[in-house]
Amino acid sequence: MKSWLYIILFLLIIAFGFLGYYFFQPENKSEETSHGPCLSANEFADYPIDEKYAKEIGVPKMPLTISVRDKTTKKEKFSFQIENINPEHVHPLEIHKCGVYVIKMINFDPKKTKQEPGFKKELWVYRYDKGYDKILTFAEKDKLGVYHLFYNDNFRIDPTENYLVLEQSYLGQSDYALVIKDLKTKEDVFVLTLDDIKKINPEVQLGNFNLGKFIKDGKYLWGTLFVGASDTAYYRVELGTWKTEIFSPPPDIPSGAERSTSFAGYVVYADITSFTGIKEITKQIEEGARKEGKMKNLWIYNLFTKEKYKIASADPSWRFNLKWISDTELEYYLPSGEREVFNVEKR
Repeated sequence: MKSWLYIILFLLIIAFGFLGYYFFQPENKSEETSHGPCLSANEFADYPIDEKYAKEIGVPKMPLTISVRDKTTKKEKFSFQIENINPEHVHPLEIHKCGVYVIKMINFDPKKTKQEPGFKKELWVYRYDKGYDKILTFAEKDKLGVYHLFYNDNFRIDPTENYLVLEQSYLGQSDYALVIKDLKTKEDVFVLTLDDIKKINPEVQLGNFNLGKFIKDGKYLWGTLFVGASDTAYYRVELGTWKTEIFSPPPDIPSGAERSTSFAGYVVYADITSFTGIKEITKQIEEGARKEGKMKNLWIYNLFTKEKYKIASADPSWRFNLKWISDTELEYYLPSGEREVFNVEKR
Protein backbone atom coordinates (compact mmCIF):
# COMPACT_ATOMS: atom_id res chain seq x y z
CA MET A 1 0.00 0.00 0.00
CA LYS A 2 2.83 2.34 0.94
CA SER A 3 4.51 1.64 -2.37
CA TRP A 4 1.40 2.83 -4.21
CA LEU A 5 1.34 6.01 -2.09
CA TYR A 6 4.96 6.67 -2.97
CA ILE A 7 4.22 6.18 -6.65
CA ILE A 8 1.19 8.52 -6.53
CA LEU A 9 3.21 11.11 -4.58
CA PHE A 10 6.05 10.86 -7.10
CA LEU A 11 3.65 11.36 -10.02
CA LEU A 12 2.05 14.37 -8.30
CA ILE A 13 5.47 15.96 -7.79
CA ILE A 14 6.28 15.50 -11.47
CA ALA A 15 2.88 16.90 -12.52
CA PHE A 16 3.23 19.98 -10.29
CA GLY A 17 6.77 20.41 -11.59
CA PHE A 18 5.54 20.59 -15.17
CA LEU A 19 2.72 22.96 -14.21
CA GLY A 20 5.14 25.20 -12.36
CA TYR A 21 7.56 25.24 -15.29
CA TYR A 22 4.76 26.11 -17.72
CA PHE A 23 3.05 28.84 -15.66
CA PHE A 24 5.91 30.40 -13.70
CA GLN A 25 8.98 30.22 -15.93
CA PRO A 26 10.23 33.62 -17.19
CA GLU A 27 9.45 34.44 -20.81
CA ASN A 28 12.27 32.92 -22.83
CA LYS A 29 10.98 33.00 -26.36
CA SER A 30 13.74 34.46 -28.51
CA GLU A 31 12.95 37.33 -30.82
CA GLU A 32 14.29 35.12 -33.57
CA THR A 33 11.30 32.79 -33.48
CA SER A 34 8.72 35.58 -33.18
CA HIS A 35 10.33 38.08 -35.54
CA GLY A 36 8.57 39.21 -38.70
CA PRO A 37 10.08 38.97 -42.19
CA CYS A 38 11.34 42.58 -42.14
CA LEU A 39 13.48 44.67 -39.80
CA SER A 40 11.66 47.17 -37.61
CA ALA A 41 12.46 50.90 -37.59
CA ASN A 42 14.66 50.38 -34.52
CA GLU A 43 16.70 47.50 -35.94
CA PHE A 44 19.61 46.97 -38.30
CA ALA A 45 21.54 43.93 -39.51
CA ASP A 46 25.27 43.44 -39.98
CA TYR A 47 27.95 40.77 -40.25
CA PRO A 48 31.64 40.37 -39.29
CA ILE A 49 34.04 41.77 -41.92
CA ASP A 50 36.95 39.71 -43.23
CA GLU A 51 40.04 41.71 -42.25
CA LYS A 52 41.97 40.45 -45.28
CA TYR A 53 40.02 42.91 -47.41
CA ALA A 54 39.46 46.67 -47.20
CA LYS A 55 36.67 47.57 -44.78
CA GLU A 56 34.88 49.60 -47.47
CA ILE A 57 34.49 46.49 -49.66
CA GLY A 58 32.64 44.68 -46.88
CA VAL A 59 33.67 41.09 -47.66
CA PRO A 60 32.16 38.92 -44.91
CA LYS A 61 34.03 36.57 -42.62
CA MET A 62 33.04 32.96 -43.21
CA PRO A 63 30.88 31.23 -42.17
CA LEU A 64 28.49 34.11 -42.84
CA THR A 65 26.70 35.17 -39.66
CA ILE A 66 23.95 37.80 -39.84
CA SER A 67 23.24 39.68 -36.59
CA VAL A 68 20.07 41.70 -35.99
CA ARG A 69 20.75 44.55 -33.56
CA ASP A 70 19.01 47.35 -31.72
CA LYS A 71 19.84 50.70 -33.38
CA THR A 72 20.12 52.53 -30.07
CA THR A 73 22.10 50.07 -27.95
CA LYS A 74 23.79 48.15 -30.82
CA LYS A 75 23.03 45.03 -28.77
CA GLU A 76 22.46 41.83 -30.73
CA LYS A 77 18.90 40.53 -30.58
CA PHE A 78 19.52 37.34 -32.51
CA SER A 79 21.70 35.94 -35.28
CA PHE A 80 21.62 33.27 -37.96
CA GLN A 81 24.09 31.65 -40.34
CA ILE A 82 23.88 31.26 -44.10
CA GLU A 83 25.93 28.48 -45.67
CA ASN A 84 27.47 27.80 -49.09
CA ILE A 85 28.58 31.39 -49.74
CA ASN A 86 31.52 31.97 -52.09
CA PRO A 87 34.31 33.16 -49.75
CA GLU A 88 36.27 34.75 -52.62
CA HIS A 89 33.45 36.90 -54.03
CA VAL A 90 33.78 40.65 -53.36
CA HIS A 91 29.99 41.20 -53.50
CA PRO A 92 28.41 37.98 -52.22
CA LEU A 93 25.48 39.58 -50.39
CA GLU A 94 23.31 42.64 -49.82
CA ILE A 95 21.45 43.41 -46.60
CA HIS A 96 18.05 45.08 -46.96
CA LYS A 97 15.08 45.83 -44.73
CA CYS A 98 13.14 42.70 -45.68
CA GLY A 99 15.89 40.25 -46.47
CA VAL A 100 19.52 39.27 -46.90
CA TYR A 101 20.24 38.50 -50.55
CA VAL A 102 23.14 36.09 -51.13
CA ILE A 103 24.97 34.27 -53.91
CA LYS A 104 25.10 30.58 -53.03
CA MET A 105 27.15 27.81 -54.59
CA ILE A 106 25.33 24.48 -54.66
CA ASN A 107 27.22 21.17 -54.86
CA PHE A 108 30.51 23.06 -54.74
CA ASP A 109 33.74 21.24 -53.88
CA PRO A 110 36.43 23.75 -52.78
CA LYS A 111 39.12 21.12 -53.40
CA LYS A 112 38.32 20.97 -57.11
CA THR A 113 38.99 23.64 -59.73
CA LYS A 114 36.60 21.89 -62.13
CA GLN A 115 33.22 21.23 -60.56
CA GLU A 116 31.08 18.14 -61.11
CA PRO A 117 27.63 17.99 -62.81
CA GLY A 118 25.00 19.44 -60.50
CA PHE A 119 27.11 22.47 -59.55
CA LYS A 120 25.07 25.69 -59.48
CA LYS A 121 25.42 29.38 -58.63
CA GLU A 122 22.13 30.76 -57.32
CA LEU A 123 20.64 33.90 -55.81
CA TRP A 124 18.69 33.40 -52.56
CA VAL A 125 16.88 35.65 -50.10
CA TYR A 126 16.86 34.99 -46.35
CA ARG A 127 14.19 36.84 -44.38
CA TYR A 128 14.35 37.77 -40.70
CA ASP A 129 11.57 35.34 -39.75
CA LYS A 130 13.88 32.46 -40.80
CA GLY A 131 12.10 32.03 -44.13
CA TYR A 132 14.11 31.78 -47.33
CA ASP A 133 13.63 31.31 -51.06
CA LYS A 134 15.67 30.76 -54.18
CA ILE A 135 15.29 33.68 -56.61
CA LEU A 136 17.13 32.46 -59.71
CA THR A 137 20.08 30.50 -61.11
CA PHE A 138 23.12 32.40 -62.37
CA ALA A 139 24.83 29.37 -63.88
CA GLU A 140 24.83 25.58 -63.67
CA LYS A 141 26.56 22.45 -64.90
CA ASP A 142 24.04 19.97 -66.29
CA LYS A 143 24.04 16.16 -66.07
CA LEU A 144 26.27 15.92 -69.14
CA GLY A 145 28.83 18.26 -67.61
CA VAL A 146 27.96 21.19 -69.89
CA TYR A 147 28.25 24.59 -68.18
CA HIS A 148 25.40 27.03 -68.82
CA LEU A 149 25.86 30.73 -67.98
CA PHE A 150 22.61 32.69 -67.75
CA TYR A 151 23.85 35.66 -65.74
CA ASN A 152 27.21 36.66 -64.29
CA ASP A 153 27.26 35.94 -60.56
CA ASN A 154 26.75 39.53 -59.50
CA PHE A 155 23.62 41.48 -58.65
CA ARG A 156 22.11 44.65 -57.20
CA ILE A 157 18.82 45.08 -55.31
CA ASP A 158 17.19 48.52 -55.24
CA PRO A 159 16.44 50.14 -51.83
CA THR A 160 12.70 49.38 -52.12
CA GLU A 161 13.40 45.69 -52.90
CA ASN A 162 11.26 45.85 -56.01
CA TYR A 163 13.97 45.43 -58.64
CA LEU A 164 16.93 43.14 -59.32
CA VAL A 165 19.82 44.19 -61.59
CA LEU A 166 21.82 41.54 -63.47
CA GLU A 167 24.48 41.22 -66.16
CA GLN A 168 23.10 38.81 -68.74
CA SER A 169 25.51 36.55 -70.67
CA TYR A 170 28.97 38.00 -71.43
CA LEU A 171 30.68 40.51 -73.71
CA GLY A 172 30.77 39.33 -77.32
CA GLN A 173 27.51 37.39 -77.15
CA SER A 174 24.44 38.66 -78.99
CA ASP A 175 22.31 38.58 -75.83
CA TYR A 176 24.81 40.45 -73.64
CA ALA A 177 22.89 43.12 -71.71
CA LEU A 178 22.15 44.88 -68.46
CA VAL A 179 18.84 43.46 -67.23
CA ILE A 180 16.49 44.78 -64.56
CA LYS A 181 13.86 42.34 -63.29
CA ASP A 182 10.75 42.72 -61.19
CA LEU A 183 11.88 41.00 -58.00
CA LYS A 184 8.46 39.44 -57.35
CA THR A 185 7.56 38.18 -60.82
CA LYS A 186 11.17 37.64 -62.04
CA GLU A 187 10.08 39.16 -65.36
CA ASP A 188 12.40 41.51 -67.27
CA VAL A 189 11.15 45.10 -67.01
CA PHE A 190 14.18 46.76 -68.63
CA VAL A 191 16.96 45.55 -70.93
CA LEU A 192 19.91 47.71 -71.99
CA THR A 193 22.12 46.34 -74.78
CA LEU A 194 25.36 47.73 -76.18
CA ASP A 195 23.47 48.61 -79.37
CA ASP A 196 21.07 50.67 -77.27
CA ILE A 197 24.01 52.52 -75.73
CA LYS A 198 25.50 53.35 -79.14
CA LYS A 199 22.15 54.73 -80.30
CA ILE A 200 21.95 57.01 -77.25
CA ASN A 201 25.59 58.15 -77.40
CA PRO A 202 27.54 57.10 -80.54
CA GLU A 203 30.76 58.63 -79.18
CA VAL A 204 31.36 56.20 -76.33
CA GLN A 205 33.57 53.13 -76.46
CA LEU A 206 31.69 49.95 -75.60
CA GLY A 207 32.79 47.54 -72.89
CA ASN A 208 31.64 45.39 -70.00
CA PHE A 209 28.77 46.44 -67.76
CA ASN A 210 29.56 47.39 -64.18
CA LEU A 211 26.27 47.01 -62.29
CA GLY A 212 26.87 50.23 -60.38
CA LYS A 213 24.84 51.49 -57.43
CA PHE A 214 21.40 52.88 -56.62
CA ILE A 215 21.01 56.30 -55.08
CA LYS A 216 19.50 56.19 -51.59
CA ASP A 217 15.89 56.84 -52.63
CA GLY A 218 16.17 54.26 -55.42
CA LYS A 219 15.23 56.70 -58.18
CA TYR A 220 18.35 56.16 -60.28
CA LEU A 221 20.83 53.40 -61.01
CA TRP A 222 24.32 54.74 -61.82
CA GLY A 223 26.93 52.50 -63.44
CA THR A 224 29.77 52.30 -65.92
CA LEU A 225 31.04 50.47 -68.96
CA PHE A 226 34.68 49.46 -68.67
CA VAL A 227 37.54 47.86 -70.55
CA GLY A 228 40.32 46.63 -68.28
CA ALA A 229 41.12 49.41 -65.82
CA SER A 230 39.40 52.13 -67.88
CA ASP A 231 35.84 53.43 -67.65
CA THR A 232 34.59 53.94 -71.20
CA ALA A 233 31.10 55.29 -70.43
CA TYR A 234 28.71 56.10 -67.58
CA TYR A 235 25.01 55.26 -67.57
CA ARG A 236 22.09 56.51 -65.50
CA VAL A 237 18.75 54.69 -65.55
CA GLU A 238 15.62 56.17 -63.97
CA LEU A 239 13.60 53.37 -62.39
CA GLY A 240 9.98 53.13 -63.49
CA THR A 241 10.27 55.39 -66.54
CA TRP A 242 13.46 53.59 -67.69
CA LYS A 243 14.80 56.82 -69.14
CA THR A 244 18.48 56.14 -69.85
CA GLU A 245 21.35 58.62 -70.18
CA ILE A 246 24.82 57.70 -71.44
CA PHE A 247 27.77 59.95 -70.59
CA SER A 248 31.27 60.01 -72.05
CA PRO A 249 34.18 59.89 -69.58
CA PRO A 250 36.57 62.82 -69.10
CA PRO A 251 38.65 62.99 -72.30
CA ASP A 252 41.99 63.12 -70.47
CA ILE A 253 41.47 60.44 -67.80
CA PRO A 254 44.29 57.88 -68.14
CA SER A 255 43.79 54.13 -67.94
CA GLY A 256 44.21 52.87 -64.40
CA ALA A 257 43.82 56.33 -62.88
CA GLU A 258 42.56 56.73 -59.34
CA ARG A 259 38.95 57.83 -59.76
CA SER A 260 35.47 57.83 -58.22
CA THR A 261 31.98 58.79 -59.41
CA SER A 262 29.25 60.49 -57.38
CA PHE A 263 25.50 60.09 -57.72
CA ALA A 264 25.24 63.77 -58.60
CA GLY A 265 27.08 63.29 -61.89
CA TYR A 266 30.65 64.17 -60.90
CA VAL A 267 33.80 62.19 -61.65
CA VAL A 268 36.93 62.87 -59.61
CA TYR A 269 40.16 61.54 -61.08
CA ALA A 270 43.94 61.86 -61.01
CA ASP A 271 45.71 62.62 -64.30
CA ILE A 272 48.60 60.16 -63.77
CA THR A 273 47.83 56.46 -63.64
CA SER A 274 48.02 54.58 -60.34
CA PHE A 275 47.60 51.06 -61.71
CA THR A 276 48.94 49.31 -64.80
CA GLY A 277 48.88 45.75 -63.51
CA ILE A 278 52.70 45.63 -63.55
CA LYS A 279 54.46 47.32 -60.65
CA GLU A 280 57.64 48.10 -62.59
CA ILE A 281 55.74 49.87 -65.39
CA THR A 282 53.75 51.93 -62.88
CA LYS A 283 57.02 53.06 -61.28
CA GLN A 284 58.45 53.98 -64.68
CA ILE A 285 55.41 56.18 -65.37
CA GLU A 286 55.81 57.90 -62.00
CA GLU A 287 59.57 58.44 -62.44
CA GLY A 288 59.05 59.76 -65.97
CA ALA A 289 56.52 62.30 -64.68
CA ARG A 290 58.98 63.48 -62.00
CA LYS A 291 61.76 63.95 -64.55
CA GLU A 292 59.40 66.12 -66.61
CA GLY A 293 58.52 68.13 -63.52
CA LYS A 294 54.90 66.98 -63.54
CA MET A 295 52.65 66.73 -60.51
CA LYS A 296 49.70 64.38 -60.14
CA ASN A 297 46.64 66.65 -60.32
CA LEU A 298 43.21 65.84 -58.93
CA TRP A 299 40.32 66.95 -61.12
CA ILE A 300 36.55 67.20 -60.75
CA TYR A 301 34.58 66.62 -63.96
CA ASN A 302 30.86 67.35 -64.41
CA LEU A 303 29.28 64.68 -66.62
CA PHE A 304 26.33 66.93 -67.50
CA THR A 305 28.20 70.16 -68.39
CA LYS A 306 31.59 68.59 -69.30
CA GLU A 307 33.33 71.25 -67.19
CA LYS A 308 36.35 70.36 -65.06
CA TYR A 309 38.54 72.04 -62.44
CA LYS A 310 41.59 71.14 -60.39
CA ILE A 311 41.31 70.78 -56.62
CA ALA A 312 44.70 69.37 -55.51
CA SER A 313 48.21 68.32 -56.62
CA ALA A 314 50.77 65.86 -55.27
CA ASP A 315 53.78 63.71 -56.17
CA PRO A 316 53.13 61.31 -59.10
CA SER A 317 53.20 58.29 -56.76
CA TRP A 318 50.62 59.68 -54.32
CA ARG A 319 47.19 58.07 -53.84
CA PHE A 320 44.50 60.51 -52.68
CA ASN A 321 42.26 57.74 -51.23
CA LEU A 322 39.15 59.21 -52.83
CA LYS A 323 35.73 58.72 -51.27
CA TRP A 324 32.41 60.44 -51.89
CA ILE A 325 30.89 60.84 -48.42
CA SER A 326 27.75 62.33 -49.98
CA ASP A 327 26.59 63.02 -53.52
CA THR A 328 28.40 66.37 -53.49
CA GLU A 329 31.11 66.00 -50.82
CA LEU A 330 34.44 64.40 -51.68
CA GLU A 331 36.91 63.16 -49.07
CA TYR A 332 40.58 62.86 -50.00
CA TYR A 333 44.00 62.95 -48.30
CA LEU A 334 47.09 65.06 -48.97
CA PRO A 335 50.72 63.86 -48.64
CA SER A 336 50.89 65.66 -45.29
CA GLY A 337 48.25 63.24 -44.02
CA GLU A 338 45.69 66.03 -43.85
CA ARG A 339 42.11 65.01 -44.60
CA GLU A 340 40.25 67.31 -46.97
CA VAL A 341 36.52 67.47 -47.72
CA PHE A 342 35.59 69.26 -50.94
CA ASN A 343 32.01 70.31 -51.63
CA VAL A 344 31.36 70.63 -55.37
CA GLU A 345 28.39 72.93 -54.75
CA LYS A 346 30.47 75.43 -52.74
CA ARG A 347 33.60 75.71 -54.85
